Amino acid sequence: MLSSLIRGTILIFIVFTITACSNTSETNDVIEGYGGTALDEVAPDFELSDQSGQVIHLSEYQGKVVVLTFFDSRCEDVCPLTGYQFVQTYQALGDYTDSVVLMAINVNLEANTLEDLSAASQHWSLDEIPNWHFLTGQAEKLEPVWAAYHIDVVPSEEDITHTPGVYMIDPQGQLRWYISTPFVTPGTPAPSRPLHELLLLRIEQILNN
Repeated sequence: MLSSLIRGTILIFIVFTITACSNTSETNDVIEGYGGTALDEVAPDFELSDQSGQVIHLSEYQGKVVVLTFFDSRCEDVCPLTGYQFVQTYQALGDYTDSVVLMAINVNLEANTLEDLSAASQHWSLDEIPNWHFLTGQAEKLEPVWAAYHIDVVPSEEDITHTPGVYMIDPQGQLRWYISTPFVTPGTPAPSRPLHELLLLRIEQILNN
């Protein structure tokens, strides 16, 4: 489980989703304004299947930067927007392409098959990313992962609200950053630049440290 750092810095806003945000000030002079919450502990491991049926263990990706988020496979607002930012991130990786893996874990237990995840990946153009994994499993496997990463999932009759945001995990398997997604109400801390640009800066910092 993650330490109390995230619990103490995440604010919950319900708009179209429940969005987690940080009050932590940015200490890196490369990025002005909000740049995410710095973390320093082991990323909780998991075993889930991706959209192609491949069994994925997070620990297998040590040696690479893992960019991890949580998606509703039937979402029509924040998740597709974040997916678009992931595609832009991948397209701009350049020499870092083979050093980065992008992942999402599904939060919709009613649309939880490989077909659901494959369809969402195609619809959001995430299937254009060779190192993209949209992960799923039965409730008994997913729910502990949601809890380990402090992801609140609230189903309703019409849709699902959940904590979005992006975790960045370094090649040693350590959580390094939590970045709130910027598609929220005015006043919510959000990246001072487009999410994909912030992800690229953090990826470069992690790989060059």
